[in-house]
Amino acid sequence: MRPLYVQLYEEFRDKIIQGEYKTGSRLPSKRNLSADLNLSGTTIENAYEMLLDEGYIYSKPRSGYFVSQIEQLPITRKNEPTLIEKEMKTYTYEFKTAQVDLTHFPFAQFRQLSRKAFEDENTHLFMSGDKEGYWPLRQRIAQYVFNSRGVKCTPNQVIVGSSTEQLSELLTEILKTSRFLIENPSYPPIRNVLEKKSIEYQNVPVIENGIDMDIVEQSDYEIVYVTPSHQFPTGEVMSIDNRTRLIKWANKSGDRYIVEDDYDSEFRYFKKPLPALQSLDTKNKVIYVSTFSKSLFPAVRIAYMVLPVHLIQTFQTLKYKESSTVPLHMQWIVSEFLSSGKFDRHLNKMRKVYEKKITYILERLKKYPEISVQGEKTGMHFVLTVRDGDLETILDRAEAASLYIEPFKTYDEYTKSAKFVIGFGGVREKDLEAHMDVLIHVLLGF
Repeated sequence: MRPLYVQLYEEFRDKIIQGEYKTGSRLPSKRNLSADLNLSGTTIENAYEMLLDEGYIYSKPRSGYFVSQIEQLPITRKNEPTLIEKEMKTYTYEFKTAQVDLTHFPFAQFRQLSRKAFEDENTHLFMSGDKEGYWPLRQRIAQYVFNSRGVKCTPNQVIVGSSTEQLSELLTEILKTSRFLIENPSYPPIRNVLEKKSIEYQNVPVIENGIDMDIVEQSDYEIVYVTPSHQFPTGEVMSIDNRTRLIKWANKSGDRYIVEDDYDSEFRYFKKPLPALQSLDTKNKVIYVSTFSKSLFPAVRIAYMVLPVHLIQTFQTLKYKESSTVPLHMQWIVSEFLSSGKFDRHLNKMRKVYEKKITYILERLKKYPEISVQGEKTGMHFVLTVRDGDLETILDRAEAASLYIEPFKTYDEYTKSAKFVIGFGGVREKDLEAHMDVLIHVLLGF
């Protein structure tokens, strides 16, 4: 399967060549397109860079991207809808994985901090910041991950970036010639980065309790990229036994590292959260990655990485390092939000909101023995399977009902069963009953 940024580039290219985008017309902003397509900013940026490099578009400072003057050519259109056409369609009912519930978001406090960020006393926020990120934010992150996840680090070990994908690109520069073992199915950003940079990787199946450790232990690859707290997309949680085996595997060689993407770790229901894998690390073998996209909102565009001390030193020696990709004003706002205690209060409230939602969803689904659920104890998505269900029939019913559900085959092309990744974070409480009515009708046909 081609990386998403390549698919997006090809679709824009074809539309430009066919004249669907006229010469001089403005393309959507990267931020707006990212929100509309539910894709990372890095994916959009990579697609636009390819269009720029090949002369299909040009940029104007502070204005955006515009279509170049080129000769139109006939292109044979595919019968199936394109990525843009599929994702930009609006649905009445949506179970999307990358959305959060903003009903309870403290907009007033955020607006207050936003105004203060542009006051005279904060003129330093208009200057170039540290390449590693805004120092007070790095201090707050170090405190937060220790208190909430048991991650042991100093602020010097924290690097702030705009997304998991952008930090993964930086990580490949730090680790250089390393080869990766990644989960299959896996969280898309890491696969996108490795394919984009032509870095060797091997898929390792996700089984019960996480990545298949028998295969990891037999491999001679150096890096394992895992999402142990809530594997995406299966929802599996890595057992303490497998966590211990993985740490022991890494300790056997100086070149081995574990990249722990702590995806969805803030939200765990029904059981006490497991500590981060990094908290078990005694020999600086775990690289910890997380983001504020679920605990705050996706457009905040703040992710962070905790590097072992010696890898921070490697980072400092890199010849080419881009400045922090997150605006200083947003870093300051989030830093202040964290230090005020408002972030903790917001997070505690949202845990209760999401737990109430998933409890209601499970109550509705347990009435139907033909539906099974996996990975529902943490995070904001779970996997749903309809036993003996026909995938295409269900997708047709979903289209007719204006319902967005994501088939599991999006992440595992070999999956033929009626299996779906259901994201419930963005469904408002007052809309949940209607959403579930439609979902059950679509899945079961009644």
